[in-house]
Amino acid sequence: MKAGKLFCLVLIAGIYMVKKSFFPEAADSETDKILLYIPFFFCHTLWIQSSIGYNIPSGRKTNIFFGWGHHLPVHDPVFSLGKQWVKDYKIYEPDGNVIHGNIDESQSGFVSIPYECEKEGTYCLVSSIPTGYYSIYRSKKDGKWHHYTEPLDTMQNPDEEIEKMLISLRYWEWTKAIMTVGKPGNAAVEPVGQEMEIMLDKNPVEYKEGDTVHFTVLRNGEPLTEPGGSFFAQDQGRSSGFDDFLYDSVPLNEDGTGSFEITRSAVWHLKVQWGYPAPKEYEDKCWIFAYIASITFQVDPEWGIKNPSYNL
Repeated sequence: MKAGKLFCLVLIAGIYMVKKSFFPEAADSETDKILLYIPFFFCHTLWIQSSIGYNIPSGRKTNIFFGWGHHLPVHDPVFSLGKQWVKDYKIYEPDGNVIHGNIDESQSGFVSIPYECEKEGTYCLVSSIPTGYYSIYRSKKDGKWHHYTEPLDTMQNPDEEIEKMLISLRYWEWTKAIMTVGKPGNAAVEPVGQEMEIMLDKNPVEYKEGDTVHFTVLRNGEPLTEPGGSFFAQDQGRSSGFDDFLYDSVPLNEDGTGSFEITRSAVWHLKVQWGYPAPKEYEDKCWIFAYIASITFQVDPEWGIKNPSYNL
């Protein structure tokens, strides 16, 4: 853990120097320096929801949709700030078939995707946010905070516009959800190949209240051993507060693993963040490189939801 603490200090110092050199007026207090240590907190996280849960009897129909923001079950639509944040998704079916789906501007709101749960086994629902830039700054003109979704060096007259810069990232983000229909399969513990991916120690249908979830974070297929990673976990329904995580900014172990206790039966959302100061060639575009991976799954008091007493 000593290496992790050292990395955090280097991260703060590195980003602060970039900030001071590019926006000297924004680095004028100890509070600002502390804020540089938690830039991810201001960023939206993507997750995937299933309308009737993630442990489903065979033959039922669900609707797959996206959560995007800071609290479950949903927050902001994936079309916001003049940008389409999610452009495609994949459904890894139990028999090895992969459904590739595209999202276009005709699909507004939270993008509901109907899906018939006909094949028994475990599914992986997968999506990502295309790499981009994200900054938050306060304007000299109106005193309000603004979002900017382009590289900093594309901003027109920044000296006249920016009073204070809060964060600036180049981001990468991946998400997946584990869904089981009928008899469980092995897909829950097999990677799908995301650049940064969370791997659970077993199929979520095996978890019960009081169990401990053990997980490993992979980067390019190998455990994330670089220092500075942390994880956050929350259970849906406990709180609708803004980033009100039950497990909040817990450091990863040096071998890229982590663990937490399941305090109650619910839909659980686990995310991992990791980053470092932007390389020199990007210093005029952003402050840090930010990587986020997340996974959503369900822990039931009794396995599977019940079929309704009526026919639709």
